[in-house]
Amino acid sequence: MDRKISLILGSIFILTSGLLYSIERIISIIHWTALTQTGEYPTTPPSPNLVDNLFVLFFLVVGIIFFIMAFKKEIWRILTSEKNI
Repeated sequence: MDRKISLILGSIFILTSGLLYSIERIISIIHWTALTQTGEYPTTPPSPNLVDNLFVLFFLVVGIIFFIMAFKKEIWRILTSEKNI
């Protein structure tokens, strides 16, 4: 796979992960706001954790893997040059 394609796919997966997480937080705050109108709900909104939604974690890991694949030649060169010093 070409380096440019790996970078684009990695960026898309990481952006999708962030978008899903943001949407999940927005829905949580809207739900909390609707419930606080009754006066019988905690005063702080429940915030979703990063690993609560497995799709967010999956897309983040896949995006990082694509970035590593795009830069693996440079990473390998850096690792081998440090060993020779």
